[in-house]
Amino acid sequence: MIYSGMRLVFNIGVLALFYSPLMAVEQNAFDTFYKGWQAQNSEQYSQALSLYKDAAKQGCSVANFHVGQLYEQGLGVMKSDTQAFEWYEKVAKDGYAKAQLALAQMYASGKGVEKDMQQAYIWFSKAAKQHDLEAELALAHMYERAEGVSKNLFKAVEYYARAMKQGSMEAKTSLALLYLEHEEFKHSYEKGKELLLSAALKGEKHAQYLLSKYYRDGKVFERNMTSALHWLQASAGQGLAKAQYELGNIYLHAKGVEQDIQKALHYLENAAQQGSSSAQYDLGLIYYEGLGVIPDKGMSYRYWSDANASGDKDAGHNLGVLCKEEPDYCK
Repeated sequence: MIYSGMRLVFNIGVLALFYSPLMAVEQNAFDTFYKGWQAQNSEQYSQALSLYKDAAKQGCSVANFHVGQLYEQGLGVMKSDTQAFEWYEKVAKDGYAKAQLALAQMYASGKGVEKDMQQAYIWFSKAAKQHDLEAELALAHMYERAEGVSKNLFKAVEYYARAMKQGSMEAKTSLALLYLEHEEFKHSYEKGKELLLSAALKGEKHAQYLLSKYYRDGKVFERNMTSALHWLQASAGQGLAKAQYELGNIYLHAKGVEQDIQKALHYLENAAQQGSSSAQYDLGLIYYEGLGVIPDKGMSYRYWSDANASGDKDAGHNLGVLCKEEPDYCK
């Protein structure tokens, strides 16, 4: 579960609508909760934790959720996924969608509780009934991949469509891919092309990457290497590691473009920083052989070590060769 930060902006009107469990809470419990909110907004997390716990005791159900967040992130208290789970569970059972989503995610990842995809499915379903976007996307993925539930592409389409109606470009891309890649939806093939192009134009990086792929292989769209390069650059520019890796290789090996080692290094290094073992392996080779750069076996050792740690066997082999040649690097 990702949080955008702990600097919160309080708006009484929005809060009253968003935290529906508060509507039936006594005023003193609400006041205590609000003080906790203010303390959290001021980054006084220990005080916020204490106030939220008091509000929960006074009957403010949603305060449990905020206590769970603080435990999960280790703010004002020692980080504890187990404690976070227990606090989320209290308010999830009261019907609070955000807590239901958090509970589902913890079951799905085995964080704070034993991994249980069937329980994850149950709690995602509860949150999705309240139109939680993340829960709808999670259910679509589960039906598509048969995780915690039997595979059902039609149910996956249903949940992707629900999420798409809420403005999710990720859902639009995933729905397009189902329409384009599965025979069951051949009647929606043209719709899939429209959705994919729409998502790409709106800046969805995975849609841009897929468009590049389809323009390169000519299977969905007529082969067009100029368009393929355009969309790959767009996706890489938004930080998609596999797009950065592929673009780096295009510039390194002059595949339809003039060779540009500096651009190749730029894209490969960006991909490597995101954990791409393929990019790490290639960078190790570039520095080892001096492909357009001054040979630097120290850099090779660094990149191949990273790739090897990710399970790249070729990087591990090269690392062994390097350590025999230059044992000082491996001490």
